[in-house]
Amino acid sequence: MNPILIVDDDHDFRQVVADLLNKAGFSTCQASNGHDALAVLKQEKCEIVLLDMVLPGMDGLEILRRIQQQDEQVRVILITAFATIENAVTSIKMGATEFLTKPFRINDFTTLIHRTVEEIRFERKALELNLDPILACLAHPIRRGIAEALSDHQVLRMTDLMQQLVITDHTKLTFHLKNLLEQGIIDKTRNRAYLLTQRGRTLLAGLRRLSMTLGGNGTV
Repeated sequence: MNPILIVDDDHDFRQVVADLLNKAGFSTCQASNGHDALAVLKQEKCEIVLLDMVLPGMDGLEILRRIQQQDEQVRVILITAFATIENAVTSIKMGATEFLTKPFRINDFTTLIHRTVEEIRFERKALELNLDPILACLAHPIRRGIAEALSDHQVLRMTDLMQQLVITDHTKLTFHLKNLLEQGIIDKTRNRAYLLTQRGRTLLAGLRRLSMTLGGNGTV
């Protein structure tokens, strides 16, 4: 795995995050501002960037835009002290993979990193196998988890899905549900519950077959 770039103007925060990642088996590099981050990305093949939204000079969204211009394959996880649906949707539309709210729990952080690494590996394999782009939508572990939960339980409300996936951030879940709705993978009932569409069931079956080719046990 290539190094993970940590971009934050707080040296102590960068070091804490670097230590967490190192203990989890990842290598890291650091930058304190946007200009340094972009310079690092020209020298290092970083596939994941942890990016603070509030930085001197360029703010996080401007840095995100420039990173996307350099390499749209880089996964950017924005870190913010102000998690709202508006800034979450804006950042995701601009190409961010996820966002974290400061302060965050260590378990949530490491789980997100592992999920992002898994997504990178899955999308590489999907590209090799020339899979349908809509199927690739399910590369994200949370979206796959939603599909699996709906496959098991037929119909679930938002609160049920949060319990099934052990997610406490409804903003994050709302975004992924919206993505799946737009792709026609799930549908919403009049009672505001969610269910898999026929397309969703077909894609999930294909995803399970892919998991088998990767040496898994059929669960995703």
